[in-house]
Amino acid sequence: MRTRTEPHDATRRGTRDPRIEALRLVAIAGISLFHVLPQWLDTARIGWWAPAPHVTLALGAVSLLGAFGNNVFFLISGMFLVPRAADASSERGYWRDHAARTLRRALSILCSVALYAALALAMSAWVTPLDGVSLVQSAWLVGGLEFIWVYLAVVAACPLIGWVWRRTPRVGALVGALTVAVFAVNAYIAFVSPGSDVRGLLEWRKLMSAATYLDAFLVGGLLSRADLSRAPVALAATVACALAAEGYAAVTGDLRLVEALSFKSTSLLSFALAVAAVACAARPRRAAGSDAGQEPAPASDARRGAGARLVCALSPSVLGFYIMQSIFSPLWRPVVDQACQLALDRGQDLFLVVGTSLALVLLAVLLLVDRIVRIPLLRAIRLA
Repeated sequence: MRTRTEPHDATRRGTRDPRIEALRLVAIAGISLFHVLPQWLDTARIGWWAPAPHVTLALGAVSLLGAFGNNVFFLISGMFLVPRAADASSERGYWRDHAARTLRRALSILCSVALYAALALAMSAWVTPLDGVSLVQSAWLVGGLEFIWVYLAVVAACPLIGWVWRRTPRVGALVGALTVAVFAVNAYIAFVSPGSDVRGLLEWRKLMSAATYLDAFLVGGLLSRADLSRAPVALAATVACALAAEGYAAVTGDLRLVEALSFKSTSLLSFALAVAAVACAARPRRAAGSDAGQEPAPASDARRGAGARLVCALSPSVLGFYIMQSIFSPLWRPVVDQACQLALDRGQDLFLVVGTSLALVLLAVLLLVDRIVRIPLLRAIRLA
């Protein structure tokens, strides 16, 4: 991709870009669907039921959305944070200023986790027991929130990344080589050596998920100064490739291939879809009748439509949803699984409808709860 000397408008202005925020919501909706539906492919692989080809295609497509959503978050963060850190890395007081900013971001994440962990412990003690939620167990806060901790680690490393980025010649080639290496290993994991279903926190295959997310963060930094004019074409081509691959696996009934195409957090298809989607969302707007290459002024909150204002109001709750859906999974998952099983007993199409509806309802409820509970608290302590 050709590079530009200035970052995209989305990385410069302080106001939220509705297109970027809408993509965050699409990504978290994909993650909600991923946490409800694709697990049923596991039961199909062991012979509990035989999905029809169109159901296999739907479940395979949804399986891609989990890693897609996670990659979207790292790409967007990298697109904003990396160029800012790199541009400021030659200024006096860089390390002090960015240490303060990093500490504020880290405190926001840690306070969010602490809030919902305390609520889960209180609910488990005084309302209804939540399996695995206790002070003597750690899996619900460590393994269950591993994405959050990887994100925190990458954000903490951002000042160093920005400093190195500014001083590295041909940084694009270096990030490109890293991407090729990461996904070569990921392909080996997915298609040759997936390992057991239960993987330790420091097992090398699991660590590749963290490496993939770090790579997404760095690629996001490249997107901030890339020519994104052909991003819609790239997105359309990537979607077509993903559907073709998933369609072939569905028609042939190859459930192992369906799994490999979206294996854990190491899917090349998911990564490519995320890169193309973020590139589309970050494309500069063109004002009608404006001079070529000139950007229109960003719309103020007052001038935005109701839909854009709603998107920008809900998108800060994406982090809260991610934390809640994991910590409170012992509460919602048995209900959702039972409803899906009852629907599956009555027909596979009904199963898809019920599973999709429940995933979206779960998303809406948790976003609303977070908007009411966590966001005001963070604003009160000046962390939002």
